[in-house]
Amino acid sequence: MEEEMRQGMMGADVNTSPAAAQPMELRVSARQVSNNLQNLGEQERELITQLNVPQFRDFMSKVFGPEFGMVMQEAIPEPQPQVSPQGESPAPTQGQGMMTQPPSQ
Repeated sequence: MEEEMRQGMMGADVNTSPAAAQPMELRVSARQVSNNLQNLGEQERELITQLNVPQFRDFMSKVFGPEFGMVMQEAIPEPQPQVSPQGESPAPTQGQGMMTQPPSQ
């Protein structure tokens, strides 16, 4: 069976066979996601945890379908708020900032 090829406007070959007209189907199970998460490096795991917020899950669900957000919410821990150590210097109180006028001469 010979596939029909034609040249696209930008010079690239474009496959116009009936098989090329089929939309790509993406199927990922929660188990696959869980397995993939186990294989992430430490930095990748940190990144996916930081991205696990409702806004990003909603966005990805719009792109990949509603299952994506549900899988992400179940399989990835929610990011924890950053808590500063107690040993840090106290934040400047209001009214004592750097915006003072130089002394008059």
